[in-house]
Amino acid sequence: MAIWDEEAKNSGRFDTSDPATFSAESKKCPNCGSNLFFDTEHSALMCGNCGGTFDPETMDSTGSFALANPEKNYDGKIEMSEDDKRRQEIVCNSCGAQIVTDMNTAATFCSFCGSPAIVTRRLTREFKPDYIIPFAFDKEKAMSLFKEHCAQIPHLPKNYVTDEVLAKMTGLYVPTWIISSEVDINLQGIASMGKSADSAYSAGEYTANNYKQRVFCKVKIRLKDVPFDGEVKLPDRLMAAAEPFDFTELVPFRAEYLQGYFAEKYDEQPMDMTDKIYRRLDKYALEMCGKLDFGYDAFQPRSNGSHTRYHNQQIKYALLPIWFLTIEHKGLRYQYIVNGQTGKVSGDFPYAKGWETVDRTKKRAKMKTVSANSALRGTLYALPVTLFMFSGVLIHPQLLNAALEHPFEGFCVVLLAILIIYFLSVQLPKILIGLEKKGVEKLEETNAHQLDKEQNVLEYFDTTYPMEAYETTFDFVRLDSGWSYGEKKQFDYMTAKPEAETYDDSDSTDFEKKGHDRRMMQ
Repeated sequence: MAIWDEEAKNSGRFDTSDPATFSAESKKCPNCGSNLFFDTEHSALMCGNCGGTFDPETMDSTGSFALANPEKNYDGKIEMSEDDKRRQEIVCNSCGAQIVTDMNTAATFCSFCGSPAIVTRRLTREFKPDYIIPFAFDKEKAMSLFKEHCAQIPHLPKNYVTDEVLAKMTGLYVPTWIISSEVDINLQGIASMGKSADSAYSAGEYTANNYKQRVFCKVKIRLKDVPFDGEVKLPDRLMAAAEPFDFTELVPFRAEYLQGYFAEKYDEQPMDMTDKIYRRLDKYALEMCGKLDFGYDAFQPRSNGSHTRYHNQQIKYALLPIWFLTIEHKGLRYQYIVNGQTGKVSGDFPYAKGWETVDRTKKRAKMKTVSANSALRGTLYALPVTLFMFSGVLIHPQLLNAALEHPFEGFCVVLLAILIIYFLSVQLPKILIGLEKKGVEKLEETNAHQLDKEQNVLEYFDTTYPMEAYETTFDFVRLDSGWSYGEKKQFDYMTAKPEAETYDDSDSTDFEKKGHDRRMMQ
C-alpha cells in the first residue's frame, strides 16, 4: 500500500495545506520547502512533493524517489508538446487500463482483459520517459517463440495454443522504475560449527568443535538496476518472471520507438510503492548475506533483528518491451509475457486432465525422501552413544577372551570397528547432507507449467562496488552513545576468508551511531 492514500498523480501534485495532517511546526523539505512525512517503516522523513528522503535527526539526504523529468497533467496550465499531439490515449471501460500509442496505431480490444469496450482520446498527461529498450523482434517472431516454448511443456491441454489465440498477442512497453542503491546491513544470524551445522544433529552437549551461537555482523553492498513496473494492471510476479533485461541497451527515449506499439501509462511512482521496493531490496540484501559464512561451517542470516539502511539511491524511468498475451481456458484467464528483448517466455500453463495430480504425487514422494534422509542422519549421529550405552550387552565374554588371547587380531578388529563407526557417524551424514541439499534444490525448482522464480541477487549485485562484511559479535551492543564494535575482520565476497581491517567511524553521523536504521522486512 502506498504511503500516501491518494491515487498517483504527478510531481508537484500533492496538496500540502491540509491542517489535519500538517502544521506550521512541521519540518520542511530542504529541497522544495514542502512539509515532510515521518515514515516509521523506513525510519526516515519523506517528502510527498519532490520524493526526497532525509535523516530525521540530521536532515541529511538519504536518497530520493523523485523523477528526473516529472510528467504533468494537461489541465490547461501547460501546452501540449508536439510529440504528444501525435499520440493518443486508449482507455478500457471494462478494466480501466490506459495505454499510449501513435495516431496511426489502432486497437480493437483491451490488451489486458480482452474487452472491446475501449475509448480513444487525446492525452491527459505528458508522456516523456527517460529511457527505452527497443523491441528486438516483431510479432511473428514472438508468436514463434511462444509456440516453441509451449511445445516443450509436457501434458499441456490439447489445442490450448491456436493461431487465432496468438493473433491477440500485443506489443507493449511497460513503464518501469530502475533503482540502484547502496545498502548498509546491521545483520543478526545463527552461526554453527561442526555437527551443529546440520539441523538433524540435536546433541545436548556443545564442545569446542560443535556449537551454535547468535552472531552479529555488518555488511555493505550495492544493488544495481533492480526493476519495478509502475502498472497495477500487470501482475508484478509475471513481470518479474520475464526478467532479466539487459540494461546496457537502454537508450534515450525517442518518439520513433513507439510507432506500431503500445505503451502503458504508469499508475504508481516510486514514492507510492516504497513498501514494495524496500521489500524486494531487503530480500536481496538478506540473500547476499546468506552467501557469506564468516568463517563458520554454516551461517543463517535472520531478517528478525536485522536492519537495513539505503542511501545514494538512483532512479531511472524507462520503458521495457514485452509481448503480452491473455488466454481464456475453462473459465480461467492465463496471462503470458514474451520478453521483447531476450525472447524469454513467462507465465503459468494449465495441465491436461489428471496430470497435475501425477506431478503433485511425485513431489510428495521427493519430500518424503528428504525427510527420511534427515531422520537417518539423526540416527547416525546417535550411533556412538548408543553403542557405548549397550557395549556391555553387545560384547560377548567369549569375544573378550579371544581378544585377550590374540591381542594383535583383537586390536585390528577394534580399529576396524572404530573406523566403521566414524564413517557412519561422521562421514556418511556429510554425504547425506549433500544429497539432501540437492533434493531440496530440486523441490524448489519450478516445473515447465509454473511461473519462473524471481531473479536472484547475483543478477542485481554490483560487483564494481567494494563490498564489506565483518563479524562484530562479542561487543556488538546497542548503547545510547552508539554502537560498540568488537574485533573487525573483512571477508572476501564468496570465500569469506578473513583479512585484518582497520575501521574508523569518526565521520559517522549520530543517527548512524545510534543504529537508527529501518527494520528489515519479513
